[in-house]
Amino acid sequence: MARGHTAIADERSAPSAKGRPLSMPLVLTIALVAIGLAALLPLLQSSQTTTTGYSIRQLERQRNDWEARTHELEAEVASLASLDRIEKDAHDRLNMQAPEDTVYITVDVASPASQPIPERFLPPKNQETSQADKSWWQSLLDLLPLP
Repeated sequence: MARGHTAIADERSAPSAKGRPLSMPLVLTIALVAIGLAALLPLLQSSQTTTTGYSIRQLERQRNDWEARTHELEAEVASLASLDRIEKDAHDRLNMQAPEDTVYITVDVASPASQPIPERFLPPKNQETSQADKSWWQSLLDLLPLP
């Protein structure tokens, strides 16, 4: 039976498997580093937000510049397509004259299916739909006195 007591005593005197405890300065250093990193997180997020906002404003400026350039080009196309300007250019620069005789030619070929110029430069089409094309809920909405 003495052997049983020695085995228990050996287990009690054996070093713990947990290892030795951390020293207080090491724990404080780790805590301070963690707090410092946590304090930098909002700064990094706000910096990234500011950078993203700047990029968005820069892209909006570029979009506005391109839209302005598009409007300028549309105005230029409209001025160049003016019949008066074309007639004046034909007369002055190309020395063309109005025809003395008008000759009419009939063409037996159908017109092309696609338009050679963009639709925004064509006269607007009549977009009224017949009652048969409307769904039942569109007919109900037509009955409402909406402005």
